[in-house]
Amino acid sequence: MRERVNQGAQRTWLLPLLLVVVGVAVRLWQLGVLPCGLNQDEAYAGYEAYSMLTYGVDSWGYHNPCYFISWGSGMNVLESYLAMPFVAVLGLTRLAVRLPQAILACASLPVVYLLLTRLFSRRVGLLGLGLTAICPWHILLSRWGLESNLAPGLLLLGLYFLVRGLDAPPWLLLSALCYGLSLYAYALTWVAVPLTLCVFLGYLLYTRKLAFSPYLAGAVGLLFLLALPLLLFVLVNLGVIEEIRTPWFSVPRLVSMRASEVDWHNLFSLETYYTLGKMVFGAGDGLAWNSLPAFGMFYPFSWPLMVVGGVRMAVRAVPGIKERHFTGEGLVLLGFVCAALLSLSLDYLNINKANSLHFYLLFLLAVGVDWVFEYCKSRPVLPWGVVAVYALAFGLFVHTYFTSYQDTIAVQFRDGVEEAVDFVNQQGFDHVGVDSTVTHAHILFCDQTPQPEFAATVEYANYPSAYLSASSFGKYTFRVDEPSLAPDTAYIIYANRFDTFRQAGYTVVEFGLYGVAYP
Repeated sequence: MRERVNQGAQRTWLLPLLLVVVGVAVRLWQLGVLPCGLNQDEAYAGYEAYSMLTYGVDSWGYHNPCYFISWGSGMNVLESYLAMPFVAVLGLTRLAVRLPQAILACASLPVVYLLLTRLFSRRVGLLGLGLTAICPWHILLSRWGLESNLAPGLLLLGLYFLVRGLDAPPWLLLSALCYGLSLYAYALTWVAVPLTLCVFLGYLLYTRKLAFSPYLAGAVGLLFLLALPLLLFVLVNLGVIEEIRTPWFSVPRLVSMRASEVDWHNLFSLETYYTLGKMVFGAGDGLAWNSLPAFGMFYPFSWPLMVVGGVRMAVRAVPGIKERHFTGEGLVLLGFVCAALLSLSLDYLNINKANSLHFYLLFLLAVGVDWVFEYCKSRPVLPWGVVAVYALAFGLFVHTYFTSYQDTIAVQFRDGVEEAVDFVNQQGFDHVGVDSTVTHAHILFCDQTPQPEFAATVEYANYPSAYLSASSFGKYTFRVDEPSLAPDTAYIIYANRFDTFRQAGYTVVEFGLYGVAYP
């Protein structure tokens, strides 16, 4: 009898384990190489990690800031702090900067399974896990180090531990920790977290699912403590208090405070709804680093099943609300509504800005596919046909991502700059011109410029500005598209300028899309 129980338990975990393995493999395979090149925010996050690890301060000279100045209008800090151990071991490399995001994305896979199993059923959990494992949005998000890409995983963990805490209150402390950390991953969570948690709290108290306990009080206190540095940051940048600089903690004043990206008037604009619908149900947002047009965020054929899942949840949630009875459908729909309202209120809507929404969409999709399984028991060919279609789409996506997509992203992520900077340093050039397609963040990352040298020599072309662009620092001069500097200068140039420099008598050594031209 015991052997049968053990065999049953093994079979129960075999399929989830297989799906997790598939999801982890596609997220980690050649992570340090693909996507080609570096995004500019990814590069700056990596340099901030390197600077703090090596010199004890960020690029602007602040000790352990709660928010980076970086580009002038700031950048979230969590990605860099999490990358520091990997930079210490691996050096300042693409892999080191991408590992925090990739690890959190991989950890999200079993969490989706556990959360949906707890809220709905094991089949919904399996479907949610499988759909997340093959989801184009989540795969793309997991493979490059944009700091805001950490937010969805932390919000997911916060929700999971909150649900666990409804039955075992100590888990509420972990929920507060994850929600609090998400505040340092993306500034829009400063709106998403309090809005969602207040709605959740109202619902849980209304349905008598949550009662006051010392753990609930502790969770509220922990969340407040984690948010406190950012509250001070807002006060500093509104001019209410002076900036805080200490040897162990800093609250900096930005060069330029960006205006709010949230405008609730957008909720009354039909164009906003059209943009969100096209992004979710269509080809994505048109940004190569967020989506592949042929596959969209969740595969374009998923939208009817999402709608079915949403209707199915609503049908089950409404009676529960009327009877003051807690349901998983009610909790998920309320979270979905909060995230959707925030997404619709954004002035500039794209996939990474609306990242508090996307896991809820996956939950709707999982419930929609589960409906196909439930109502087609007499015709099992249809449910398994749906599975086959998703498997085929996933295979096509993986093939495209690891082949032709890399040609597209190589342009956006300046593939070849790292090798060009290495060549410049190996040859010992004292003066280097950099063309206008390369940001100073790319050079900081690739050159590993000492922070004291950068701080002492940097000059900005547009200071003060929300998006600073360096005109020079150290041996580098920026936005130089023609051979116009001193005769002994080498140039890092884009491929479309190779012939121009050759005709001017320069030798050009090519590194993918970039090259080094020198006399």
